[in-house]
Amino acid sequence: MMPRNGAVPVTVRAIRAGVVLAAALLLAGCASEAAPGPTTTSTDFADEEAAFAAAEETYRAYVDALNRVDLSDPATFEDVYQWTTGEALSNEKQSLSQMHADGWVVRGASVLVSVTPISMDLASGTGISRACVNVSEVALVDAAGESQVSLDRPDLQTVNVSFRQSFDTPTSVKITALDGSTEDEAC
Repeated sequence: MMPRNGAVPVTVRAIRAGVVLAAALLLAGCASEAAPGPTTTSTDFADEEAAFAAAEETYRAYVDALNRVDLSDPATFEDVYQWTTGEALSNEKQSLSQMHADGWVVRGASVLVSVTPISMDLASGTGISRACVNVSEVALVDAAGESQVSLDRPDLQTVNVSFRQSFDTPTSVKITALDGSTEDEAC
């Protein structure tokens, strides 16, 4: 995917950051990560269904937080960081901070269409879901007003969401990684 004017292609993380901000970002972070919660050897989830329900609730809250982001105001990034940890947190901090520094603006909002359970390990409290996100209304422009969204970006983005149990969110789950799906499945 090559954006106009030879700009560097926008990554899935960059769009997620810009798209879900005051809009929503799936193609494209400034606070410190919260201290880890209590350590356990097993999860508090009754079963896989409960774990996946909590993961979906977490991802919905994350998308809502991204949709409220104002790239000109780093204080608005904090709600995004609340839902992430590890690689996901690091990537969000990097992409949001860079877009802020570069004077980018995001418009529109992403809409979560569906979340599908993929795998779950109840013993470790980790799992993966696949999310389908409509980013058709999201625009991301640089300081010169040039679009940073690839001309061939699909309106529906598929994202693999890795998660783990965490005792420091209202849903008891944090997102550990977000990866654009390379599978040919329709969203």
